[in-house]
Amino acid sequence: MSEAIENLSVILLTLRKKLALIAGVLFLGIALSFQLTGPLIERMKEDLLPEGAKLVYVTPLEVMMLKLKLSFIIGLLVALPLITFYIYRAISRRFSLRNPIVVRRSQFVFLCTAALVMFALGASYAYFIMLPLFLEYLYLNAAGSGVTATYSVFKFISFAAAATALFGLIFELPIVLTFLTRNGFVKYETLVTYRKHIYILFLVAGAVITPPDVLSQVMVAVPMTIFFEISMVVVRMLGVKKRNPAA
Repeated sequence: MSEAIENLSVILLTLRKKLALIAGVLFLGIALSFQLTGPLIERMKEDLLPEGAKLVYVTPLEVMMLKLKLSFIIGLLVALPLITFYIYRAISRRFSLRNPIVVRRSQFVFLCTAALVMFALGASYAYFIMLPLFLEYLYLNAAGSGVTATYSVFKFISFAAAATALFGLIFELPIVLTFLTRNGFVKYETLVTYRKHIYILFLVAGAVITPPDVLSQVMVAVPMTIFFEISMVVVRMLGVKKRNPAA
């Protein structure tokens, strides 16, 4: 336990030196995207708000805070590749990996393209399929009880944006797990051993990020499970060939 804490401390110390650059990229993403948050909120309202439901703001600063939160999510997504790179480099230096992955320029372009495509697919699934279905389901369920649906604009748009970004990241699982196994951070056998535990984590994640109904939880957990299994197939085919036994 103490060794793990020491390793984490060293990694965080290494990352601290790069925090200024990461903060700069994050701030730039927030500043540039802030101007787009108004049209983005209006677009999400038109696409996702069930017919008959209403959005209201309950505090004077709610809309401003919503714009800041959306800008932060976008800025974090922009800075995420840089954060991931520095984390990998810090871990590699700490554990002295002997066989790090060597990616040629053509492979790097392919990986970046694949990552963008997978993120777009995940975000599209959440935005165009999952969110409209269970938001409509929740609205009809409330309307059937004689309740008028009035949502806080901050909570409604924040939930939709967070779910969209989350599913974009979930669809990156095949790429991430292949990278981790090829570089020796995770063994394929370990993923197989803890497969059931990972399924439970997916269900818990579905319960945390969605309203408390079975349909929405399943619509979150099932894609996670499917892409985990796809990731396992990809890892078995590609990820175990360059595992580093000394990692």
